[in-house]
Amino acid sequence: MPTIRERGGKFHVQVRMAGFPARTATFTTRRQAERWAKTIEADMIEGKHFRSVEARRRTLAEAIDRYTEEDLPKKRAGDMHRHNLPWWRKHYGNVKLADLTPAIIVEARGKLSRETYIRAKPDSKRTTLKPGEQPQEFKRSPKTVNRYLAVLGHVLTVARKEWHWISYHPMAEVKKLSEGAGRVRYLSEAERKLLLAETAKDPQLHTLVVLALSTAARAGELLALTWHDVDFKDGRVLLRKTKNAQPRTIWVRGEAMRVLKEHGRIRRLDDDHVFRSQTGKRYDYHDAFEAACTAAAVTDFHFHDLRHSAATYLARLGATEQQLKAIGGWKSNVVSRYVHLAAEDAKALVERLNDEILGGGGK
Repeated sequence: MPTIRERGGKFHVQVRMAGFPARTATFTTRRQAERWAKTIEADMIEGKHFRSVEARRRTLAEAIDRYTEEDLPKKRAGDMHRHNLPWWRKHYGNVKLADLTPAIIVEARGKLSRETYIRAKPDSKRTTLKPGEQPQEFKRSPKTVNRYLAVLGHVLTVARKEWHWISYHPMAEVKKLSEGAGRVRYLSEAERKLLLAETAKDPQLHTLVVLALSTAARAGELLALTWHDVDFKDGRVLLRKTKNAQPRTIWVRGEAMRVLKEHGRIRRLDDDHVFRSQTGKRYDYHDAFEAACTAAAVTDFHFHDLRHSAATYLARLGATEQQLKAIGGWKSNVVSRYVHLAAEDAKALVERLNDEILGGGGK
């Protein structure tokens, strides 16, 4: 319904309807305001009818397919979407968009939380499972479940704002799970040696892991890297495609430089990307990395945790929050976690110092 208010001899009118942005205007007479409001309402109703027809005709699978083809290629870091969207398509792809209610999404949220999944696939060429051995099962964390919800939410946002397939966004009434304190998982010295020994068996994977571990760069940033932006002379690497859309320079030194140069000797002549699959497509490291972690007995560890590891090591070496932000491209205060870890290490060192020079006996 329109709202009309008279102020200073003028008539201010606002028209609101679910699924549409509010429309406002000012007129000199009430009659003009009422006539305009009726016209806008009619347009909204017509548009809403069109959207409801599309929502009853289209399925979630159609929305996911169109999003994958048109919008996913535009994302700088779309690995999460590529990994999570197939789950929604498999379990809820046949649901009409008009029937995709908050209740159904809450049901899916519960299913994501309860069900188990495996990482080591028996039929994978890189599997570390022995004949007859059953793969280990895992459950998704609240943070992971929320990422699944976020991916679906973005598909529905595009379907509403750009394609005009729906007029109502059901995700608006679905709560995210509580994630608790931010996760910081980093490699111990022993884990780091074991993992690198496994990744060394796959030169491309090893190069990617070493760069992530030595520069705190994100996987997506490294996968978009081209040889054109690698300066071997100065050890300077320019990351053009970053999460926050601001190019960033990283420095490659020592063993990381040696590994990168070695990797460069077998580069493809028809593709300037540093990391590419043998078929010329985007390099998919997921299965190989999980297999390496399993073989190294490094549990509860994801590729992004290499970034956490690098930040933790830098903080222990005395890097300030500002330096960490410059190196890793962080914009939020998440780096305070790593500084806190370094402070805990400092506390232990002070205690050891006191024990050594004063003989302990106090806190």
